[in-house]
Amino acid sequence: LPKRAAPGAEYYIAPDGNDEHPGTRQQPFATLERARDAIRQLKKTQGGLPRGGVVVYLRGGRYPRKETFRLVMEDSGTAESPIVYRAVAGESPILDAGRVLAGFQPVTDPAVLARLPETARAKVLQLDLKAAGVQDLGQMRCRGYGGSAAPVVELFFDGAPMPLARWPNRGFVTVGKLIAAGEPPARQAVFEYEGDRPARWTRARDLWLYGYFEHYWADGSMPVEAIDPQARQIKVDLKPSRVRRIEPGKPYLALNLLEEIDEPGEWYLDRQTGMLYFYPPAELANRSVQLSMLNDPIVQLAGVSHVILQGLVLEYGRAGGIVIEGGTDCLVAGCTVRRLGGDGIVIQGGARHGILSCDIHTLGRGATRVQGGDRKTLTPSGHFVENCHIYDFSRIDRTYTPAVWTDGVGTRIAHNLYHDSPGHGMRLEGNDHLVEFNEAYNVVWESDDQAAMEMYGNPTYRGVVFRYNFFHNIANRFDRPCGQAGIRLDDGICGVLIYGNIFYRCSTMLFGGVQIHGGKENIVENNIFVDCKYAVSFSGWGQKRWETFLASPTVVRHLQAVNISQPPYSTRYPELAQLA
Repeated sequence: LPKRAAPGAEYYIAPDGNDEHPGTRQQPFATLERARDAIRQLKKTQGGLPRGGVVVYLRGGRYPRKETFRLVMEDSGTAESPIVYRAVAGESPILDAGRVLAGFQPVTDPAVLARLPETARAKVLQLDLKAAGVQDLGQMRCRGYGGSAAPVVELFFDGAPMPLARWPNRGFVTVGKLIAAGEPPARQAVFEYEGDRPARWTRARDLWLYGYFEHYWADGSMPVEAIDPQARQIKVDLKPSRVRRIEPGKPYLALNLLEEIDEPGEWYLDRQTGMLYFYPPAELANRSVQLSMLNDPIVQLAGVSHVILQGLVLEYGRAGGIVIEGGTDCLVAGCTVRRLGGDGIVIQGGARHGILSCDIHTLGRGATRVQGGDRKTLTPSGHFVENCHIYDFSRIDRTYTPAVWTDGVGTRIAHNLYHDSPGHGMRLEGNDHLVEFNEAYNVVWESDDQAAMEMYGNPTYRGVVFRYNFFHNIANRFDRPCGQAGIRLDDGICGVLIYGNIFYRCSTMLFGGVQIHGGKENIVENNIFVDCKYAVSFSGWGQKRWETFLASPTVVRHLQAVNISQPPYSTRYPELAQLA
């Protein structure tokens, strides 16, 4: 961070503090809200912020968060007097949105024991959450296709997320003979299953299926309505789901089953009784069991400017970590955002916000979502994501939840390391983004037709540069039919410059290290390709394919969203005149 003038005022917060204290180092506050309110009062009494701004120091330890810490416009700093919420040097303040669980007991109910696998009956423990004071048990919801951001309840053991009881324990089984695909208007699908395992689930409540039911690039889930053991058929309801139809042979698994707690780590929550069942991976003595609780972001900045969050740890929420909406010049620096059911850090609008040197990992959805700038005027946002280590994301919603998703104009994404995701690594929408000096590996290991970095479907997205990035070991564990790539320009993406990158072992099936599907005026030059099946792969489009593409309702909306026949588009991207 740049050197700044000494702050004009300081406050301290500590887990053992007291909001009746003056907020000094010797007598700290207890909560972020108290420090925020003290700054508001300081502004009123002094007619503004002191020169150098205000620093709120957080001592190490846990700060329970039962609701979002919210800052609004009146909580802004200025360029000369920023407001900083930061860790005391060498200490780790943790904003904890979960709840520690204790008091697990052996299962004694004969009816429950009868449903558990015989090998696990003596090892599964139970805890009455309602009796323990946990009233919000959440609910199972349809997920997938990148469109779900609903809060999700998770169980953690010593910081590691535990798997919701499922079958099979690893991988997938496949949809058998299709009886009904689930198309409108009924939206109920019926298909045959193989073997007899689902016959054990006829007493299961709140049973769900998850999988890639139509395309290998789009995951989805839906509730099970009925199981017919005689016909070996499963009936599911697609009405609440984003899945459009089910195809035979596609991979799926069953989730949320008491009957399938058969391995250490698996768990199941009976929401009717409030009973949690858990097969712990080790003895519980001196171990931590946490239930995620908060259904909203842990921190939210709405219309705020010149605020810095530095050195904080955020964890155990059912939703996301930090949301910045509007405002200008806010920075999240050196923070650890982890163990969440939703997205890590989201920037929605505003200008010149940044995410710098953060560790972001163990997320149910994506790590960062950054939106800003004006596409009609090509005004850049000035946002950036830089020097972050991002991994183990897309754990729950497994497609379209990348390490970085940026939308708008002029985001810089640089010097980041990201890895370990079943879906794609980075998604870019918009114009004039700069992606440089990043390293990506072990992404797209489950989905298909995707890449470590990709763009899709809008021929007015131009001016994006990918340079000096390192892609390696990008491949799928399941031999999906299309392939995986380092960079993919999908469905009519044009005017992209790709140079100075290294592609090592990131070309599979039909895809090269760079894969271009349609599109024009893309330049791929001065890159290094090592151990790739193909360096660059093309899906060439002829005149008829382009005409069909440009006439589609979605692309017509894209072309109408900006005026490609007038400046700045006509002068910045004169090639677009061919599409007018």
